[in-house]
Formats: sequence, structure tokens, C-alpha cells
Amino acid sequence: MTASTTAPSTLVTTDKVITSFDPPRTMAGAAIGVRDGLIDWVGPKDAAPADRYEQIVRLPGTALPGLVDAHVHLSFDPDVADPISDALDSVRARVTQTIESNGRRFLERGVTTVRDLGSMRGVVLEAGRGLGRGTWLGPRIVAADQPITRPQGHAWRIGIQSDSATSARAAVRDLFDRGAGAVKIMVTGGRMTVGTDPLTVEFPSHLIAAVVDAAHDVGLNVAAHCLSVAGIRAALSAQVDSIEHGTFISPNGLGCDEETVERIAQEIAQSGTYLCPTINADYPGRHPIPFEQRLRWVSVLHRVGVKVIVGNDTGIPGLPPDLYPGALRALESAGMSSAQVLHSATALASQALGLGRDSGTLAPGLAADLIVVEGDPLADLRALSAPALVMVGGRTVAGSRT
Repeated sequence: MTASTTAPSTLVTTDKVITSFDPPRTMAGAAIGVRDGLIDWVGPKDAAPADRYEQIVRLPGTALPGLVDAHVHLSFDPDVADPISDALDSVRARVTQTIESNGRRFLERGVTTVRDLGSMRGVVLEAGRGLGRGTWLGPRIVAADQPITRPQGHAWRIGIQSDSATSARAAVRDLFDRGAGAVKIMVTGGRMTVGTDPLTVEFPSHLIAAVVDAAHDVGLNVAAHCLSVAGIRAALSAQVDSIEHGTFISPNGLGCDEETVERIAQEIAQSGTYLCPTINADYPGRHPIPFEQRLRWVSVLHRVGVKVIVGNDTGIPGLPPDLYPGALRALESAGMSSAQVLHSATALASQALGLGRDSGTLAPGLAADLIVVEGDPLADLRALSAPALVMVGGRTVAGSRT
């Protein structure tokens, strides 16, 4: 399917517009003007310059910034038991179909931006270029492309293997030259790679630091896969930009005492590092760590001021894009207010992806990435389950009213 890369200038009128969530800024009976992919007017609909726009879309409900998923794997099929092997064994065209299918399903949930944190070489980068050419409809993609890992480390079959500072820096440069928008590094082992240990720091601190320095030199942020206390500490010492998963397990299992969890959480907060817990209320029984335990950890992180962002880990077995609302409800279950959850899913996540100056709120000059939902998500997050309208860059790309 080919999609036009241009869209008519549009005025969207709704019962309410929420422009941002920290604190919530709302306008009743408001409108948003969109032109050339950007927002160019926000205000009361009675004062809107309607004659400036080629079309007017009138909808009940609430308009808000498009949502962000900060941790996805677009090229992974969540319906298979081993998505990495499945991708490697598939022809390129089938992997592309998986990417596009996952992307469309994200749009249907109101997700207008995703950060892809691990794929085969080039497949997601090429899909992102296809978006720009209008060959398919999907969310904006910030792609890390191949993860950097130790030899035979977590996800090594799709990653760039490195065992020295020189090769680590070269890996970052290669990713940057190919168009990556972020860097993913596997600090610990993972449960999807046989022979690796989630408890062990498999990428030593001096190599993590080499990756971070090289990435920051070219303007890229570093996301660190960390499944243990040791991994979190190693990532923090190297000053990564975001910690992914961030589970507080140790060689004693889940025996990390509350005092230690709080102390490390405070260190994360003081560092300004983002944390993406990849927790989902609709996936509690499938994760090896009990859901209630993970909720307690996220609750501590939030309470001490860690910048928690929304990420679903879409693509791992049993986690399709359709379950994105469960990631929001999980944060709410951990003690975050609906406004705090939505801030984490919009402006805060955009900042973590390096897009904070371009998107995440609704204001003139920013990207026209927005959704309209029935009801009020500040009163009930379930209002987000089926958006009536989804726009990316001013183009209507999904929604029940389209």
C-alpha cells in the first residue's frame, strides 16, 4: 500500500484539548489547526480561523498528544515462540510485513512514535525510510538497529558483537552512519538468549562507557538492557541515558531488600537517567518475576522521582502492540496518577527519545502528532482504548471515525 506523504491543512475541533500533562493543561471547546505536518494554531474553537484550513474535522471527546512506546521490537512477530529465530529464518519481505503490521496496530492504539530497541541489520531503518517515502502508514520510528553485545551475548545473532573499546566505538560509528537514532547496549544477559545470565554484567563498565562516549559524540542516546541490580549499577556508572527493564534481581533471586531498592532508585533519580520498566498489566502471568513484585519496584522508582517512561517490549512472545494500554494501566497500578502516566507516555517519553523539542505536547510549531478519544483519559485511562482519530505529522492515519 502506498500512502500520500502530504495532507490537507486541517482544523480539528473537540469538546476538550489537553495540550500537556505536567501539570495537565486543558481547554474546553477547543480546536487544533494543522498545516504542513505541524500544529499552527491551538485555542477556543469559536475563535479558530476556520477559513485558513482546507478541511474541518468535528469530533466529540478529547484531543491529546500522540502516545509514545519507548521500547519495541517492530521486526519481531509476537505470535511466535522465538521471534529472533523467526526473523532470521524469514525472507526480508516477510520481516517487512511484520514491521508494517506491528506499526499499523500501534496506530490503532494511538501510538504515534516508537523507539525500536533491537532488530536485524537495517530492516527497521529501511522501514523508517519507507515511512518518509509514503510507502506505508506507521508511527514515527526512532531505531537503534542492531544492539551492541558481548561475543555470544544477549541477542548476539542480530547484534554487533564487541569485546574492546575500539570495537565498541566502531560499532557506534557504524550505527550512526547507517542512520540509527539511538544505541542499544546489552549490559546483562537475557532470558531469550541461551547461555547468557540476566544476573551477570556481561558488558563491563569500561566498554559501556566507551559506547556512551562515542554515542554522545554523535548526538545519540544510549539505552541499556539491565535485568539485575549489578546491571543497573554498571549502567549508571557509565552514565547511560535510559535503563531498560530495570528489575532488581540479584544472585539471591528476588531477595534484594527494600532499603537497597530505594537507595538505587534514588541514585537513578539523582542521575537524571530515564527508566523504562516494560511492565504490562495484561501480561502479568507470562513474566518470570511476579507482577506484584514488579509493581512494588516501579512504585518505589516513581515515589523517589525517577523519570519512568512507558514501554511495552512489543515483539516478545505474547506482547503485541494491541496490549499497549496495559502498559499504561500497569503504571497507574504502581501508584501513578492518570496525568503522571500520560506525561510518561507523551512529553517525558519524547524527551527520552531526543524528540522533546519537536513533539510530546500540543503547541504551535510542534509536530502534528495527536489523537482524539471519546471520554476523558484524565478521568479514566480506558478512554484511550479505541481512538476516534490518530494523526502523525498532520496525516490522518487511523481511528474509528476515519
